[in-house]
Amino acid sequence: MGMVDASSEVAVVAQASPAAVRVLAVSRVAPSRARDQGGRVKLSFLDSLWVVLPPIQRVFLYELDLTEDAFPAAVERLKRALADTLTHYLPLAGKLEYEAEAGDVVVDCSSADAGVAFVEAEADGMDVGRLACDEAHDIPAFQSLVPALDARVLPAPVLSVQATRLGSGAGMAVGVSVHHAIADGKAVWRFMEAWASASRDGGSTLTGPAPHYGREAIRHPRADELAHDMLRTIMPDLPVVRTEVMEGHFSQRFLRARRTFYLGMADIRSLKRRINDLAMSESSEAGLLPKAPKPVSTFVALAALGWTAFVHSKGLGAGDDTYLMFLADLRARLDPPVSEAYLGNCIRACLASCADAAELLGERGILRAAQAVQAAVDAMAAAPLDGTGKEWMQTLMKVPFQRMANVAASPRFKAYEVSDFGFGKPARVELVSMNNDGEMVLIGGRRDGEVQVSVSIDPKHMDDFKACILDRLA
Repeated sequence: MGMVDASSEVAVVAQASPAAVRVLAVSRVAPSRARDQGGRVKLSFLDSLWVVLPPIQRVFLYELDLTEDAFPAAVERLKRALADTLTHYLPLAGKLEYEAEAGDVVVDCSSADAGVAFVEAEADGMDVGRLACDEAHDIPAFQSLVPALDARVLPAPVLSVQATRLGSGAGMAVGVSVHHAIADGKAVWRFMEAWASASRDGGSTLTGPAPHYGREAIRHPRADELAHDMLRTIMPDLPVVRTEVMEGHFSQRFLRARRTFYLGMADIRSLKRRINDLAMSESSEAGLLPKAPKPVSTFVALAALGWTAFVHSKGLGAGDDTYLMFLADLRARLDPPVSEAYLGNCIRACLASCADAAELLGERGILRAAQAVQAAVDAMAAAPLDGTGKEWMQTLMKVPFQRMANVAASPRFKAYEVSDFGFGKPARVELVSMNNDGEMVLIGGRRDGEVQVSVSIDPKHMDDFKACILDRLA
């Protein structure tokens, strides 16, 4: 296993940690062996948008008895498994770089110092039970349990990890920060599953197809042009990739309230049935022949639920336009299709809109919202690569952010099933890097058929948001 001391990185990796978290050591974990040289992988036009944004940060909280002597063994287990897994996921051990002559951003998978910063820490006054509370989240604590990943100037690292012993050994947190320009949600969850499997079962044998990261998998006649246009639009000052405006926007997370909801299989089934019944009733009132509507998907139903709660809690009404943004996985929709094992971004943003927010209120508001979300899904399916250039960014910047909600991740991400490192399923998985007012994150829950919905919103609107969610589920 390739591990070297990286004490000099402590100031960078742990800079955001409050006094309650003490950094014990920082090392660098390198791939245990090179599957191939990896080389330099040029980012695609679907990756370029994400270069300017902060990393994806998740925390996994585990309830286990972890004595002071047992913690180093748990860390060593995580490190060995990580080194074995990085053998197959070389870009995650690389560095993001800017090639000025070509105008490209690439990930260098073969540099001499390739590897992942691994922070070992301990925290007093933190316990899993309190941190996993469904009500108000302890955002500063969450922030302290994920490692920093400073990518404001290229070259920059792609992945960092932090393992924190909580309280007096009553639990452990594993925090992960991944640069979004290298991998989308599906790719990150596949990596997490491979790493957890290697830790739990030993060895580095993959349970599914090996990841591949050649960007030629994303085919477009203007691929290079789109990538360069996007980079010039969002990063005019390369290799400095984040502006003060973006810094200010993403510092707003500390001004939001956060909480988590769990929707069981029965809740979701009831919600979908209600939307379908409203559609049937509307067709009948219009004098149309009775015809069963296309069954609403879990994603569409939950996106509609969250959007209507957002509109209600914000006090939006007649004359207010409102929007919902979400990301769609394109792997199965491209021609030819892209493998599920693709390690990169194969997603695009979709925008549902309603010209009059009053339509999303009242008994049929949930139906109107579902219809708008489904229309955005259908438009994406008809032309998957439309809206993936700089024009999309220009359109998005015209949208009133104070009236736009957004949905991240997917109920299909089995977060609790794939993150058992041998310590059992986590007690809680949370996306720490929630920044927007009205952001909702969907992942599969701990129980079969359950979906976890985490919400970030202006504190003064949280009570109304919660009341609307519970009322619609009732």
